[in-house]
Amino acid sequence: MKSFLNDRILKTVPVIFLIVILLKITYSYFEAKEREYEFAKKEAEVLNSYAMESRLYYQKLFLNGSLELNEKTLPALPAFSSPIISENFSKNNPLNITVKTVSDRARNPKNKADKDELKAIEFFKNNRSESTYFNNENGKLYQYATVLKVEDACLRCHGEKETAPLHIQNLYENAYDYKIDEVRGIISIQIPTQNLNKYFYEDFFRSALFDSALFLLLFLSVLYLIRQSKKISVALEEKVEEKTKELKDSFLYDRLTRLPNRLKLIEDIEQNNGAKSFHLALINIDAFKDINDLYGYEIGDEILIQVSKRVRDYCKEFNSVYKLPNDEFAVFTTMSISDEEFFATIKKMLNAISETKFDVSDQSMFITFSCGIASNQDSLLIKTNTALQIAKKHSRNIVIYNDSLDAKEQIIKNMDALLVLKDAIKYDQITPYFQPIYNTRTKKIDKYESLARIVTNSGEVITPFVFLDIAVKSKLYPEITKAIITKSFEFFRDKEMEFSINLSIVDIQSKEIMRFIFNKLQEFRQPQRVVFEILETDRIENYEEIKNFIKDVKKYGCKVAIDDFGSGYSNFSHILELNVDYLKIDSSLVKFVTTDENSRVVVKTIINFASNLGLKTIAEFVEDKDSLVLLEKMGVDFIQGYYIGKPSSSLNRDFESTAQ
Repeated sequence: MKSFLNDRILKTVPVIFLIVILLKITYSYFEAKEREYEFAKKEAEVLNSYAMESRLYYQKLFLNGSLELNEKTLPALPAFSSPIISENFSKNNPLNITVKTVSDRARNPKNKADKDELKAIEFFKNNRSESTYFNNENGKLYQYATVLKVEDACLRCHGEKETAPLHIQNLYENAYDYKIDEVRGIISIQIPTQNLNKYFYEDFFRSALFDSALFLLLFLSVLYLIRQSKKISVALEEKVEEKTKELKDSFLYDRLTRLPNRLKLIEDIEQNNGAKSFHLALINIDAFKDINDLYGYEIGDEILIQVSKRVRDYCKEFNSVYKLPNDEFAVFTTMSISDEEFFATIKKMLNAISETKFDVSDQSMFITFSCGIASNQDSLLIKTNTALQIAKKHSRNIVIYNDSLDAKEQIIKNMDALLVLKDAIKYDQITPYFQPIYNTRTKKIDKYESLARIVTNSGEVITPFVFLDIAVKSKLYPEITKAIITKSFEFFRDKEMEFSINLSIVDIQSKEIMRFIFNKLQEFRQPQRVVFEILETDRIENYEEIKNFIKDVKKYGCKVAIDDFGSGYSNFSHILELNVDYLKIDSSLVKFVTTDENSRVVVKTIINFASNLGLKTIAEFVEDKDSLVLLEKMGVDFIQGYYIGKPSSSLNRDFESTAQ
């Protein structure tokens, strides 16, 4: 097969080169013709300017009286001088160019227009606004012409006979009663193509010969390389096969543990799809991220290696242990055992490993696991993962998948939510709703937060609770961010109040979203009215990215708020570095501020902390008057919540009048 392909290539190469040579020669030919055409036209334009200058010069001499019109000076007139000039000019130029003044009603036979010149005169009569004419329809010559129309100066001799110079009256009987703007003739320049062709085609043939020689040399070089490649390819084939096997192994086996990976698991499940019995367990190390954060990735990797060895030791009879991404393992078997036997084996293994201390680099620790199991199920990997997610969510050691699991209903809900979200993006249904923010100093609403909603064609308003989680998982979250920014900027374009937009760490880490935001800020008339709220609950890990983002948006005059501050992961020291403007106190603290002493202490601490740094505080989730009064006394700058106003598609300012 490969030999056949090489033979086909060898036969195709000369055809390709021949086609390329013909195309290049054809291109060169038309290029030569075009250059000849442009040369002829430019030459004619230059000669015409000389002829016109000569004509105007002698005309001026006659008109201003410098020359008296008589028998001696008459040959200076264009009608008489043109044939002589043309004859002398043609003799003294290598291209045999002729320059004449001609007419379709010439008094002098030598000035009578030929058929090419008559075409030019007819052209000017039909196109009164044109002043020049150029073509090579003849094939033997290029015809260039400049129109000669009757002007005021012409009427001195050719107006009324009684007013014409006496010499003209004696010479002509019917060269009178000319009309202004009447076409009487042309200055005709004719350039024969014979000598032009000789000059330009010599250049064309030299170019064609050079191109042919160059392509021939290139063809021979390519032919040589192809023949050599046939020899090299034989040696390479063996090397490629060897590397292909290595590459395939790298795709199907985990580099760290040398266990088969997720791709191999999927392949094995598909290959054993017709087995009478098959079982799968997915095992996840609990809180493995905390191990990495606390002890470092090197110890984390060593833990994975040790876990892989212990799982393999306990599952020797299954002979199918896999290392999945991150901190997950899988056990798959097609042995003819019952569901109960598989469950008992996995449970015994997990209990044994959990009771065994791991000693790594002078560190000792115990590890617990979450596990999901599915047996003899369609979509085996998906359903096993469903069981694992339930185990992790409810802190259960092992969950066995069955059709009654609540997760099945959740999957359906997620699929429905994903469909709703995709339709919302497709039909532009993502809409900002604006929740008012009350200023405790001015006693007025002077800010709003833009919150994402989906408004369907039927008018149903869907809150983020339904679609936000699936938006993150499905990678559609950036589309929500872009829609809210675009529509909020447009809504507040002609309004003077401040408004805020939520951004996640995912947004800030996205180069696409960052470019989008900065483009919008450049277009927005008053970017200083924009506040970006960064979700503090997103567990900020790279504060350098946040600092750079804040630095960049503040160049436009924007403000920055940390949202959900006090939610359990707040880092007071990092706030000092971030140069923010607002801290939004988390709702979990605010909603209990009137009933829980600890909440009051934390809220007061945040308010004092912010005040000392010159930052403003915003209390979220305020739903009653008592909370409002207490928070005002504690020194909160702004209040937000249903007591002030619910999110709405329009700006709600009713609280201002009610508060008075």
